[in-house]
Amino acid sequence: MHWKNAAETTLRTLVSQPRLGLVTDVDGTISPIVDQPDAAQVTSRAKTLLTALAGRLTLVAAVSGRAAADVQARVGLPGLVYVGNHGLERWADGRVEAVSEVAAYQDALRAALVALRALTMPGLFVEDKGVTLSVHYRQTAQPEQAAVRLRPTVAAIANEAGLRLVEGRMVFELRPPLEVDKGSAFRSLVAQYALDGAVYLGDDTTDADALRAARSLRNSGACYALGLGVVADDTPAVVAASADLLLDGIHDVEDFLAWLLSERMVSSS
Repeated sequence: MHWKNAAETTLRTLVSQPRLGLVTDVDGTISPIVDQPDAAQVTSRAKTLLTALAGRLTLVAAVSGRAAADVQARVGLPGLVYVGNHGLERWADGRVEAVSEVAAYQDALRAALVALRALTMPGLFVEDKGVTLSVHYRQTAQPEQAAVRLRPTVAAIANEAGLRLVEGRMVFELRPPLEVDKGSAFRSLVAQYALDGAVYLGDDTTDADALRAARSLRNSGACYALGLGVVADDTPAVVAASADLLLDGIHDVEDFLAWLLSERMVSSS
């Protein structure tokens, strides 16, 4: 169901919650997907709306697969909470704080990085994000065929290093095998900020964990949480399957943020 069709039902209940939080993914949600990860930019309208919402909500947070310092620098808004590497680290007090258990996997990550950088394929890019590694193949000549060729090799490297392999949109990610993901990050933020209501926005396979977590929190009565999936032509099917409501691309995300801001302004007047 498109979010506008729920504006007077489930979303009305969400907006009425006293302590309300907004948690959003970055790439593909408030920033267009681009060939070069370093070229990604959050839209100016999204920045304006998030800034305004930060003054109206208990929590506004950006959760990303990017490193926490990258997320903070790329979004660059005061008053927001920044969570990076799918929940493995957070930007706090001007520095990065990683989950303590990550330290035990530094040698494994270094060994995997050496093996991944030995892969040769035009357009392939291996990104070292400190506590995780990403293998981007969007810029290869034929990404779908590249994924088929790379998958068993990358899986073997991850297995040899004792790391977990997770796939996203044209990216393989190697992470420490910890029970940490965007879903656990979302749950942690809800608990830390004692939220009565929360909404999560995301567009990729890794966001499905948080979309499902929103439904679980709502069903358990712990928090009135909703998961909104951002869909486009190449969106993984699991996003729509895991979401409570749908958004049609980044422009629709901006429209939703504008609606949420307007509703909160009315409710507080």
